[in-house]
Amino acid sequence: MREYNNGSFVTGINYDYDRIRAKEYAEKYALFPNVKEYPYFEQDDCANFISQVLRAGGMKEIGTKWDKVESWFCRTKDTKNLTNIAISWRAARYFRRHWAGEGGIGHNRAAVSIAITVQEAVNNFDRLYTILKEGDVIQYGNPDNNNYPYHTQVIHDKGFNYKIKKYDLYMAQHTENRLYVSLFSYLNKFFDKTVRQVYIYRIKDD
Repeated sequence: MREYNNGSFVTGINYDYDRIRAKEYAEKYALFPNVKEYPYFEQDDCANFISQVLRAGGMKEIGTKWDKVESWFCRTKDTKNLTNIAISWRAARYFRRHWAGEGGIGHNRAAVSIAITVQEAVNNFDRLYTILKEGDVIQYGNPDNNNYPYHTQVIHDKGFNYKIKKYDLYMAQHTENRLYVSLFSYLNKFFDKTVRQVYIYRIKDD
């Protein structure tokens, strides 16, 4: 597997991240969004939801300026009040810039982040299964748009998948709102595996 960020792992700590709480939040609100506490973007809510999961796991909101990638916060339930929601909280590309960086720009907040092709992810899936845990995050790049990420998911469970007869990682997501999305099957649906990027975030180094 190829490491991210000019050949090196991006490393951090985040020892206080509570994977169980992140998992519980993802499973509680994947199908029924938490509109009592957060905005819900009906047509494009994936990064917003995953940010909520990370916050539930104990990752602290930081920054005050919504348009800076160093910031990550949500201080409103109003989807039109965008200056009170950091762009890194609600937009997939800027989520990546905050948690892993992009081309030398960003915050590198995840404990470990890597970028590999879908084909590499499939070829090394058993390794991914070993190192990734509940509360870790996956994004997908669009090769027709510089492989900028467009979709964000979080691992909420892992175990043997009898449908594919393989140990699998199960993803929660919004837009569309789903639980128990087989990561192995999701990766294999892509026809452009050798050029499409997968961005992997191990939030806590444990």
